[in-house]
This record gives sequence, structure tokens and C-alpha cells, in this order.
Amino acid sequence: MGALLEYIARIKAFSRNARLFLLAGLLGSLYQQVYGVLGNLFLLEAGLSADFLGVMLAVSSLSNAVFALPAGMLSDRFGRKRLVVAGALLGFVGQLMLIARPSPSFVILSALVGGAGGAVLMVSTSPFLAENSTGEERAHLFSVNAATWTISGVLGSFLGGAMPLIFGRLVSSAPDSLLSYRLTLLSALLLLALSIVPYCILQERRLPRAERQAKPMRLVLPSKDLMYRILVPEVILGLGAGLIIPFLNVYFVRHLGASAAQVGTIFSVMSLATTVAILGAPLLDHKYGTVRTAVYTRILSVPLLLTIALTNSLWVGAVAAWFRSALMNASMPLVSKFNMEVSSPSERATLSSLVGMTWTIGWALGARIGGRWMEVYSYNFPYFFTAALYVISAIVFYHLCHPLEARNQQ
Repeated sequence: MGALLEYIARIKAFSRNARLFLLAGLLGSLYQQVYGVLGNLFLLEAGLSADFLGVMLAVSSLSNAVFALPAGMLSDRFGRKRLVVAGALLGFVGQLMLIARPSPSFVILSALVGGAGGAVLMVSTSPFLAENSTGEERAHLFSVNAATWTISGVLGSFLGGAMPLIFGRLVSSAPDSLLSYRLTLLSALLLLALSIVPYCILQERRLPRAERQAKPMRLVLPSKDLMYRILVPEVILGLGAGLIIPFLNVYFVRHLGASAAQVGTIFSVMSLATTVAILGAPLLDHKYGTVRTAVYTRILSVPLLLTIALTNSLWVGAVAAWFRSALMNASMPLVSKFNMEVSSPSERATLSSLVGMTWTIGWALGARIGGRWMEVYSYNFPYFFTAALYVISAIVFYHLCHPLEARNQQ
């Protein structure tokens, strides 16, 4: 009971800026969760192939990687608020383009625009949260921020499965038709537009104009040792995730025979399980430390990943996916917090950019390979490579980052 009361006290201590940021993230991720259920299915229904989906995801990830470092520099120079507003606007425009005209050229263009917007949001989030929290509440704020994604996933995934049924009846179309999918995504896109409003009313402490103009816009790189220790595990993890995660809804539909409504239900429960795990992660962090918590949870997720690959039962696969997602994502906000704590304030935006770039390069390569493998071999073929990469990543992460944690605690 004491731990629960302390947890609640930490959440109550969140600043106004932190609360607005969490609200914006909740609204934006509601749309992303609806898209997570239907986006790939919408594009497949529009006539694109699974192989092309891999190309689109690779382009989006590479765009994200290319813009990450410039976005970090701009974030340091012009402030987090302007950058997150710009990133949210770019994300909205990219999604509108994709839904309005899902032709190959427009899909690639939307991936470029959306990837740039995602980079801007990504590199500003961790520094913003670190700068708007104290050491006592920081782990809780990072975890709650990550939980906004999974909390929204409960409702967003349900809506992604249910809304095509509703629109199908309204327009006398099949629930899995292109029209039903498009109307659902356009309706949900209003949430992404609303997410821009809280970002616009953030308050930011900025340097005086003269001091800001005198400050050169330069790249402040962390030490080579720090970059090596932080980035090597990330690229391995990103490669493994890229092989399968972008295609999870396709896997359930094409390999395990799920309907869009069933995928929505499965993803909704998955988000709920992940939310519980993320919110409980600070308790594990307090007991075991960030590095051990991340290693334990990631290793435990691997047998569940293999279960998804080997089963022919939809609901066995679904249950395995729920617990795999909970374990694999539990430590994600803790690792982001750890990265900010082991770097100096002047390095944080750059390190956040580099982490995002490294992850997305791995993700882009994985998505390109995974989509091709699913097209040529089978839908479960990439899962075995992902399992191996997750184990390797956990071992490398412990070996490289445990010394950093021990040094930071001295």
C-alpha cells in the first residue's frame, strides 16, 4: 500500500507542462492505434503488396533517421515546443495524404513526410520530459508517457476493429472494404488534429533572444564510449523488431485467419497488458535497476515470441502476443530515462536523436527484409531471426550498459 501511495504522489507532482504533453500524446496515439489495426489492411485492400509495405516502412524509417539529427539541433536552438508542434503537423499531413490517395507514389511521399514529423517528435520527447520533471518523479513520468500509448491502444484498437463494421452498415459496404477502412481512418484522423492543441499551449522557458541568437546551432556529440554503449544494443533491437512488428496485424489476418474486428480486440487487450507492465516497471526499476529490469523482461519475452511463430491457433497466438508485448515493452521508458541520466543536458537532444536514428535504421532494414521474407517464404519465417536478435541485444545491453549504471549511481 505504501508503494502505491508513493506512486500516486509522484504522478500528482507532474507539472502542468508534463500533463499537457501527456494529453497530446494520448490523443495522437489514439489515431496511431486505429491505424495500427487497419493501416496495412487498408493499403493491401488498395492493391499494394506486403513487399511494398516493407518498402514504405523502410522509407518512413530512413526519413526518420535522416531528419533526427537536424531535428535535435533545431530543438536545442528554438525550443521543444516549436518542434513538437511542427512534428505533429507534419504527421497529420503525411497521414492525410496516405488515406486520401493510397497510390504507390503518394504512399512513399507520405512516408517521407510522416517520417520527418516522427523524427521531430521523437528527439524532443525525452529531453522535454527530463527538463520538466525532478529526479524523484522522472521514472514515473517516463513510464506514464509510454503508458499513454498503450492506454490509448485499448480504446484505439477496439475502435479500429469496430468502426469498419459501423461504417460498412452505413454505406452498405463490406466491413473489410477499402471504403469502410478509409472512412474509419479519416474519422480517427480528427484525433491526430486535436493532439496539436495541447502542444500549442505548452509553456517553455527560453533563453533571451540576444543570447539565443548568439548561441551557435551546433552538434554536441556525446563521447564515443557513451554512444557505443547506448547505440549498439539499439540497432540490434531495432533490426529484430522491424522484421515482424510492422506486419503483426497482417500476420494475424493472413496466417492465423483473424478478421479485422478480431485483430482490433487482440490489439486492445495487448495494449491493456502492456499498460499494466509499463506502469509497474518503476517498481522493478527501484528493486533491480534499469539494466537488469530491461534484460530480464526482454529475455522472458522470447519464448512467447516463438509461441506466436509456431502455433496455428489464433487465440494461443493472441495470448502469447499479449504477454510478449507486456514484457518486451515494460522497460522501454526506463531505458529512455536511463539514456537521459547518463548524458549531460547539452548532449540529451543529440543522444535522443542518435538513439532514434539507430533504432529506425535497424527498423527500416528489418521492415524491408521482413516484408520480403513474408512474401517469398512464409509469414512466420522472420520470427525466428527476431528471437535470436532479441537475445543478442539483451546480452549486449547488459554487458555495455551495466557499467554505466554502476558509475552513475556512485
